[in-house]
Amino acid sequence: MTQSNATRRIVLALAAGAVLGCSESTAPPKPASVSPSLSTTADATAGLPLTTSPTFVVKDAGGNTLGGVSVTIAVTAGGGTLPDAPTKTVGGGPTPIGTWTLGKTAGLNSVTVTVGTLPAAVININGKAGPPAAIVFVQGASQVGLAGAALASPAIAQVRDQFANAVAGVSVVFTVGDGGGSVSATPVLTDASGTASAPSWHLGKSAVPQSLRASTAGVTAILNAGVQSDYDIDLRFYGPPMPPEAAAAFTAAAARIKGSIIGDVQDIPVTAPLDLDKNCGVTGVTLPVGTIDDVIIYAAVAPIDGPNKILAFSGPCFIRTSNALTIIGVMQFDSDDIDNLIASGRMQDVIQHEMLHVVGIGTLWSTKNLLAGAHTVDSRFTGSLGIGACLDLGGLPVCTGGVQVENTGGSGTADSHWRESSFGNELMTGFVNAVNPYSIISIQSLADLGYTVDGFAADTYGIPGLSLSVQQTRASILTDMSPQWETVTPPKFLISKSGQISRVEKQ
Repeated sequence: MTQSNATRRIVLALAAGAVLGCSESTAPPKPASVSPSLSTTADATAGLPLTTSPTFVVKDAGGNTLGGVSVTIAVTAGGGTLPDAPTKTVGGGPTPIGTWTLGKTAGLNSVTVTVGTLPAAVININGKAGPPAAIVFVQGASQVGLAGAALASPAIAQVRDQFANAVAGVSVVFTVGDGGGSVSATPVLTDASGTASAPSWHLGKSAVPQSLRASTAGVTAILNAGVQSDYDIDLRFYGPPMPPEAAAAFTAAAARIKGSIIGDVQDIPVTAPLDLDKNCGVTGVTLPVGTIDDVIIYAAVAPIDGPNKILAFSGPCFIRTSNALTIIGVMQFDSDDIDNLIASGRMQDVIQHEMLHVVGIGTLWSTKNLLAGAHTVDSRFTGSLGIGACLDLGGLPVCTGGVQVENTGGSGTADSHWRESSFGNELMTGFVNAVNPYSIISIQSLADLGYTVDGFAADTYGIPGLSLSVQQTRASILTDMSPQWETVTPPKFLISKSGQISRVEKQ
């Protein structure tokens, strides 16, 4: 070996050693831990992206934060999404996990960060319900109850966010929509399941659609209910076109009576066409063959006798042979007085008054042997249920031996109304007042006639007593009318369950 070759080998060996020594000194630090920046579970809104991305760090054994380390990041609970998760750590500080949108169902959401075989880091977020976006009634829908009574099953509303999560701790206010019922307006706080039970909801007193409204934070839900009644009033208009206000008042009066009479009455066949023009004064109307369930009431606004005389006439025309209850009735208001009646604001009260005569108050009392002392100063209604209702209201002086019946006012008023001097503004006295409550006395008198009734449908009423001040302070809307402002007509014909027609014997 020459000296030059030996020298070359020594130089190469030294160079190789130098390279080996340099490689050992620059080896990357080894990851020793991965940890989340959140040490406890935080809260955020379910279904929405977090406003600030959670972070994590990877450190070596000396506690130094490492960048460029390969990581695996995945959603592992809650069903959210993380579309832009990084695959390596960021040098110099914590690494954001990306845009994390929580799952739409409230509850625990988790993201797991994995580095090799190290224990994984788990970031937890509690997805909570967002602001109210909807209210849903979860109990109480499609109920049917008695007019004026509370529904059997309470209405329960649930407040939900946009993803149908229950929202706890918000105030819900319940108000009546359609039907004129009542419910407390005191706010109800939703419980942990997002539900609020409505205060007792009393239906309105007419057989019309009923609704309850639940509201919170600008969100509303409607619950519908119906009024229980099997008494059908077939209201038929005849004669000249009537003012819309009159037609609406007839319909409303029928619904009010249907709310108080709730039982079905025997169907009656019409076996041959009935000339109602000739027999009942229903101008130009012939009733075809068919079945009547339960009552047909013909109503008109047409001339009677000119202004400020007879305002209306009403009464049953055909009644049942089996129980003497009305089958076909007629009521007509004078077209010369109708505008004043509309302007008074008491049209529905007056129409309901007349319609109750058609049904039987005051017109079927003699037929059913429920009137004592007719045509005397001490005429009285003797039905036990009506008397009982009167006594329950504290009317001992005016109900003993029978409910006092009007003994003044002429043939259109006497013996067919409650006595004004005793019962004041009750709907079925012979005079119209500023307020005319339909009392339990009138409703129970219908039960004495043979109807099935709902006492909850009665208006609040108190018997004023034997005081002339009742008449002196009466705000009558009929001060310009004649003393005999209405004509009440008794029944004329009977129809049997087989359809046979006969005349009613005069009382």
